[in-house]
Amino acid sequence: MLTVTRPLAVRARIPARSDPPYDRLYDSITSDVVALGPLSTRLAGSWRREQDLEARVAKRRPLEAGLAAALGDHHRRLGASAASLAALDQLARGDALCAVAGQQPGPMGGPLYGLHKVASTVALARRVRARTGVPCVPVYWNHVEDSDFDEIRGATVGNAELALAELALPHAIHPDGGLVGAVPVEPLRALSATALSHWAGLPAADEVAALVQGALNRGRDLGEVQAALLLALFAPAGLVVVEPRLPEFRAAARPLIERYLDRHVALTAAVRTAGDALEAATGKRPLNDATLDSFVFAIDDGRRRKVAPAEARALDPSVPLSPSVALRPAVQDFVLPTAAMACGPGELAYLAQLGEVFRGLDVMGAIPVPRLGATWLPPAAIELLEASGAEPWAVVAAADQVLRGHAEARVPAALTRALDELKRDLERRLGDFAAEARGLDPSFPQLVESARTKIDYQVGRLRDGLVGKARHRLEREHPSWPRLRYYLQPGDKLQERRLASLEPVAWRGARVAIELCDRAEAHARDLERGEWWHELLELG
Repeated sequence: MLTVTRPLAVRARIPARSDPPYDRLYDSITSDVVALGPLSTRLAGSWRREQDLEARVAKRRPLEAGLAAALGDHHRRLGASAASLAALDQLARGDALCAVAGQQPGPMGGPLYGLHKVASTVALARRVRARTGVPCVPVYWNHVEDSDFDEIRGATVGNAELALAELALPHAIHPDGGLVGAVPVEPLRALSATALSHWAGLPAADEVAALVQGALNRGRDLGEVQAALLLALFAPAGLVVVEPRLPEFRAAARPLIERYLDRHVALTAAVRTAGDALEAATGKRPLNDATLDSFVFAIDDGRRRKVAPAEARALDPSVPLSPSVALRPAVQDFVLPTAAMACGPGELAYLAQLGEVFRGLDVMGAIPVPRLGATWLPPAAIELLEASGAEPWAVVAAADQVLRGHAEARVPAALTRALDELKRDLERRLGDFAAEARGLDPSFPQLVESARTKIDYQVGRLRDGLVGKARHRLEREHPSWPRLRYYLQPGDKLQERRLASLEPVAWRGARVAIELCDRAEAHARDLERGEWWHELLELG
């Protein structure tokens, strides 16, 4: 098949509202942040306030020489573009700020929202430069030191007929506590081959296959494959990927971890108090008390285990310490000159609880910014939209209802009229009969009413039969339409939470990454005005 060449089209921009059917797009904390509500004051700053962004300009400083050199070697080995190497050099010299996003690595690029998140950090970097006049580099923090294998082991991909395949790496390849970034390449290669076979009928199948094979050949484990993949996809944007397993990165982060160990009692109490306040305000407690027992893990022989602050202090300095989710944002903003961070709803929530960590550790945090959210519509969805005249979000949220409504409209009008006339005639005749029968026995109309209910049911079955036959014909003509509900909301979740990041690449080719950056930039500009949307984008 020929690769899709027409520009990326936006079918609709859907406002995030709390009323059905839009409620699954809505998040109360994100809404508050965008509107500069009371919860937004718990964050490091606001994307809408120029003074907050200007304050980050002072964060520019050279990277430590050893870290800059190690990152340079890492990028060159993974095939980074000239634009990425130039961006890294700007960071190393202290000439640039950075915008950041982070995610665990996963097969086939991880879930689709990860692609949206990286595009959002490219967009934020563009906007920071436009608003401050200071160079800004897009950075991806590769969360390779996480250990939740079940969270990252799966990948969902669709074929040309929109049939979904649920793929997963085998449990046996991951030891308890093992870093997810260290998953070996060979089982990843096997899963990738299966995914690529499902994508074989898509327009850019050859291009996505070359992209995946290139990353598999360069990376020594899942973390490096993810980095190589993103460096290739976002090569023109000058993306830089942070590898926190580098000894030089751990050395750069260690002073902040030591600072946490000195102040852990006050910090833990402050974050738990913030959790109480958030729970009272929103009904959500992003980080529970067990998560906050300690903010650090020790890494021994490629496995991580949570250690109490006292134990962490007693460990030999050669044992690496890795930040938990409660400390990682502060480490990120300590080591890097971060101006803005592309965040999903979950990240915004826990950052709202972690405000005291930044203040308690004397770190100026990146400004949290809601990332672009999007659902990708395959050509079959566009066909159903245009044939039915339905609202675009209705096709996403209730594809089966739209299909049924369209089938009802396809029943010949003469048949619908005949059935309506039959029902009216039966009701009239039953009424006449009941009136006549009353003279025989006053209770007889009750028997007639019981018969009427059964007749109504049977007439309803005739109507359903007409619609069913019309729908069956539609499904023969458009065999992908019945699968739309599963493709657009797999597992009854937002599509971006289940489909693999490379799905749009298999349809549109690698250029879709930069097209998506342009959409994310428009989203970032809208957020500056307090507007928040979910986009419906066309795959074809």
